[in-house]
Amino acid sequence: MRQLLFLLFMMLCLVNVFAQPATVPLGLGANDKFAQNFKTNWSDQVSVTDVNGRPITNKYPDVNGTPFFDENYKYAIITLVRGRVISKVKARIDLVSNETHFISVNGVEAFLERGTVREISYDDTTETGIVHYTFKTGFPSFDKQTPDNFYLVLAEGRCGMLKSISKKVTTRKNDLSNETIKEFETYEDYYFFVKGEMKRWKKDKEFVLGEMTDKKAEVDQFVTTNKTNFRNTESVAKLVSYYNSL
Repeated sequence: MRQLLFLLFMMLCLVNVFAQPATVPLGLGANDKFAQNFKTNWSDQVSVTDVNGRPITNKYPDVNGTPFFDENYKYAIITLVRGRVISKVKARIDLVSNETHFISVNGVEAFLERGTVREISYDDTTETGIVHYTFKTGFPSFDKQTPDNFYLVLAEGRCGMLKSISKKVTTRKNDLSNETIKEFETYEDYYFFVKGEMKRWKKDKEFVLGEMTDKKAEVDQFVTTNKTNFRNTESVAKLVSYYNSL
C-alpha cells in the first residue's frame, strides 16, 4: 500500500514539473505575471535584455523642448533590421539620435540603438480623426542623411514620397543676461524615392509629373479633377499615392 501511494505521489510531481514552461522570458522571474502569460503574450512584447535594449539616461537635461517626434509613447509595431516584428509596444522616436525609445514588458524605459530598427508604425487620434504614421530607415545616403535616419513615409510604391524630420541642439546667448540657452531646433526636408534613387522634392509641376510619365493620361486627369497644388505637401502626396495605385 505504501509503495502504491509513493508511486502516485511521484507521478503527481512529474506531471506538475512537465506542466511548467521550460523557460521564462528574458529578464523575468518564474513568478512574474508576464512570465505566466508567456505563450500568448511574449511574442508581441520586448524586454530591456532583449534585442540589445538599454535603460535610458537623460542625455539632454539642460535643453529646452523635446527631441522626440511625439513626446508621448504610442502603441506601435516595430520591425527590426533583422526582420523580427514586435507589436503592441509603447514607443517613440528620438529625432536627434535616431534611437527608438520603448517601455519594456517589465515596465522599464529603454531604447534600441540607431540602426537596429527598420520601421515603426502607429495610429494616433487627432482633431481631424485617426492619422497613421509610418517611419522607415534603410534609404540611400543623401544630403546629410544616412541609411540609419528615419523618414516619415508620405506615399509608398513605385514613387515614394518621404519627409525627413531631424532635430539638433542649438546654443544661443542672451546678450542682456549673458545667459546661455540650449534648445532643440527642427529641420524638415522632402524627397522622392524612385528606382532606388533619392531626389529632393522640387515644388513645381514639371518635376513631379516627370516622375509619372508612364501613366500620363491618368495622372493629368487626376491633377485636373483634384486641382493639385504642386507647392502643397498634402496635395502632392495624394497625387503620388494615386499614381502608385495605378
